[in-house]
Amino acid sequence: MDSKGQPYPAHAPGFIPVPNQPPPQQHPTGYPHPPPQQSYAHPPPPPPYDANANMLPPGGGAGHHHPQATYVHTIVTAPQVGPDPASITCPSCQKHIVTRLDYETSTKTHIFAGLLCLFICWPCFWIPYVIDSCKNANHYCPNCGAYIGTYRG
Repeated sequence: MDSKGQPYPAHAPGFIPVPNQPPPQQHPTGYPHPPPQQSYAHPPPPPPYDANANMLPPGGGAGHHHPQATYVHTIVTAPQVGPDPASITCPSCQKHIVTRLDYETSTKTHIFAGLLCLFICWPCFWIPYVIDSCKNANHYCPNCGAYIGTYRG
């Protein structure tokens, strides 16, 4: 018992005192911790974005005497090729050549063979597989072997 005749000092409900420690200070809110005394303002907004802030002025900037870099963009487009060998400049080796053709069966070849089987006569189904005009024509450079393009007729 304490000196006032109470078995324990008056504390908040659920509080268990620890021996040899002073009781917590009571505040108007009833909690052992004081309410915050300071309110914090929002930080200032960042400075506006300047797209040219990280750019060097023409000539490389102060004290720099490096030659200005020049970039050349080369766009290579596939040349228009037809069903016959084409006379062109090869985009790979830059030589003037006449393309070499390799014929390849395509969906069109299979459709023609199927139509022959269904409507004309089935023994003729093989004809589209031996006629080059029913196939794709792949053009290659005879000098360096580079692929030039495909004609799908």
